[in-house]
Amino acid sequence: MWKARFFFTVGLVCLLALPLLAQEKPGNVATATYVKPKPGMRQQFEQANKRHMEWHRQQKDTWTINVWEVISGEHIGQYGYATVGHHWKDFDARAKFDEADMADYMANVAQYVDLESNTYWIHHPDQSRPLPGDAPIQLYEAVRYHLNVDGESDFLLTGRKILEAIQKTNYPVYYEAYELWDGGEHPTYLLIFPHKNWADFEPPEQTFPAMLEKAFGRDEAESLMKLSSKSIHCVHSEVWVARPDLGYVPPAAK
Repeated sequence: MWKARFFFTVGLVCLLALPLLAQEKPGNVATATYVKPKPGMRQQFEQANKRHMEWHRQQKDTWTINVWEVISGEHIGQYGYATVGHHWKDFDARAKFDEADMADYMANVAQYVDLESNTYWIHHPDQSRPLPGDAPIQLYEAVRYHLNVDGESDFLLTGRKILEAIQKTNYPVYYEAYELWDGGEHPTYLLIFPHKNWADFEPPEQTFPAMLEKAFGRDEAESLMKLSSKSIHCVHSEVWVARPDLGYVPPAAK
């Protein structure tokens, strides 16, 4: 989304501001990496990872690195790393830094790693409903939707309508939506639901179908449910525990 800006009445100033306006659109590219520690080396892996994040701090890295531990699903026992909000060109500008980053990782962390995989994702703000406020998030529910090859347009259509219904009824569900760009089965979408604690997993009193019916009426609600189900091949889910102690956040700009 374009950020709100003040517009000046002087035409020349407006023209000079145009290049800046073009840079205001946030990046929507994210990378995610799963790492599996070697058996019996989880503690050594975590300590090595902390030393590696200290290296990022010393290099004054400007990218946030979010880390979580997977406690259910096919990646159970693994650690996930993600950095979000980038443009594709940002990876070109970071090439030399990445070389040094990999060298430190190989020297200090890789010896404790058994398996690693990497993926690229595109964030979809128009399919997302961010959690308001800045309360700390302890847990995440990650749901991957593997679609039928011809089901993507229907999935996105129903996703927008479902989001409309959620906002219209103020349904207490929040999530971020991502599309897999590279590194797995296509087409795949990921919805990440943040939770403050385990009690927050308790579903709303009003069921999801009832919410849709309240927003659109029974016929349209049933039609949306059928269209959504028809577009999906299968669904996988995981629960993540946030591990900020293993991640990195750049210092606030002064």
